Amino acid sequence: MAYKVNLNANQQLIIENRDIQTSISLVSSSPGQQQSQGSSITTGHWTAIPQLFKTSSGFILEIESDRGQYFVQIQANGIQTLTTAPLLDNAQQLGFEEIHSTATSQSKMEFEPMAPMKPMKPMTMGNMSMSTNPMSMRMGNMSMQMGEEVKSTTTRHFCTQCGQEVEASDRFCGSCGHQLKH
Repeated sequence: MAYKVNLNANQQLIIENRDIQTSISLVSSSPGQQQSQGSSITTGHWTAIPQLFKTSSGFILEIESDRGQYFVQIQANGIQTLTTAPLLDNAQQLGFEEIHSTATSQSKMEFEPMAPMKPMKPMTMGNMSMSTNPMSMRMGNMSMQMGEEVKSTTTRHFCTQCGQEVEASDRFCGSCGHQLKH
């Protein structure tokens, strides 16, 4: 059994009895956003439709079940179980609308198994390229590859200070003068 009620123009309360659990959801919406907060209480099976009362401090939900009577306070900032019965003399009673249970509608849904993913095509953008089988990346004259050993025919040397290419025999960088280590 599941029920809903509009608390105001922007808030809706949804309650549902799933086996011995009572699920309570407070959904708030405003232009461009929606928030939901929920709570679950072990109440047992409901013996009557829950009652909702509007009070000066918020809303009080009364649940009668085979395990007893429960009271839940619902305010804009949260859902809280009360340990004692509140005074509801001046409270306004609100009516619930029965809705289809979210638990039963989800259990009836059947899904097709996912199809295996197709291999990714190599990607290129300007002077950059990337491939996944084997994993390789290339940008200009630099490349990186995983999965297979990359054999280089030439070794290039660069200054550790400014990054300028230098010769293996150079002792100092011709661009910034940094002493090179060999």
